[in-house]
Amino acid sequence: MFLDNVALGRYVEKRSFMHNLDPRVKLLGLFVLAGFAFSINSVFDIISMSVYTLILMMLSGLSLKYYLKSMKSIWFLVLFAFVMQLFSYEGTPVFSFWFITITDKALFNSMVVTFRLLFAILISTVLTLTTSPTSLAHAMEDILKWFFVPRSFAHELSMVMTIAIRFIPVMANEADRIIKAQMSRGANFDDRKISGKIKGIVSIIIPLLISAMRRADDLSIAMEARGYHGWEGRTRFKVFSWKLSDTFFLITFIAVSVLITIY
Repeated sequence: MFLDNVALGRYVEKRSFMHNLDPRVKLLGLFVLAGFAFSINSVFDIISMSVYTLILMMLSGLSLKYYLKSMKSIWFLVLFAFVMQLFSYEGTPVFSFWFITITDKALFNSMVVTFRLLFAILISTVLTLTTSPTSLAHAMEDILKWFFVPRSFAHELSMVMTIAIRFIPVMANEADRIIKAQMSRGANFDDRKISGKIKGIVSIIIPLLISAMRRADDLSIAMEARGYHGWEGRTRFKVFSWKLSDTFFLITFIAVSVLITIY
């Protein structure tokens, strides 16, 4: 199924260290760390991020297959970024064939860019797999208020972003259903011709857009029927509490971020 290739946006309920962390420190820490992942530029940074990301994945209590799923849908982007960096002619040539010359610096830059993308995706996947959409919305709202963002705007922004994340697996499931329906009608998605591939993509995108607009309309009606009027008069069933494990996690991600910045 197409849904099996999508892990980002899915929440897996489980009891683990990462699941039990305060969503606020988890969102802030992993979001900042994902940003720092794009600033790595040395072997030391790659090793540090690899070890820390692996530890986070282990502390989530989830098997490796959940994280491999998040890579299946973007492998082409990672491969494209790797190949594009190879066309830099700075440095010492290590491979040459016809008009193609690969230098040591270009190869290293390709490796760095690839790891940047991988770290950002894996860290984001850890966040969504271990944090429910509702907790993400409340955590984002609290963090925005920490930075003196108006409460109404913070609530609306967090709600919109959380709904967008929540709808990733929903739309993936819808795309899988549409693909099977089109195949049952004789659509050929394995056509090697470009025109055939374009027709196959169009036959998926148009029904998917219509389904997305229909779901958005149903969601707005459901929220209105339940008396949703923004942040005014709303309370929370679950109140976040800061624990010792949250402080420990905060210290570790700050330490890793400082190491990446210094080296």
